[in-house]
Amino acid sequence: MRKSKKSATENIVPKIEEKQITEPATEIKEVEEKLVPIDEKLPDPHRYFVIIGSFRNPDNAKKYQGQILKKGFSSEILKNEAGLYRVSVMSTDEIEFARDDVRRIRRLFPEYYDTWLLIQKK
Repeated sequence: MRKSKKSATENIVPKIEEKQITEPATEIKEVEEKLVPIDEKLPDPHRYFVIIGSFRNPDNAKKYQGQILKKGFSSEILKNEAGLYRVSVMSTDEIEFARDDVRRIRRLFPEYYDTWLLIQKK
């Protein structure tokens, strides 16, 4: 009996080049809002903000900000025209940097799966 050099599965299964598995594309919520001053402090001039929390009560936004600061994030609280307080963990003028940061946060911190992108209206 002759031994085949290839196993049966090698004959029928094409060899597939191994590729790095990437996470499935998940849609990033992007919302355009006009930001207003908080206590006469003008909003950050950047165009794009990564938002990790939203609150109607400013005290709740500050409390949440304290929690994420303990996890190593830097943070800023923003206020929109409707009076909602947004807890931002990143601002930039480059939309792809902001989108990359949303994806990174979602991947490394699953509890922040609902992180989204705010686009400041000028």
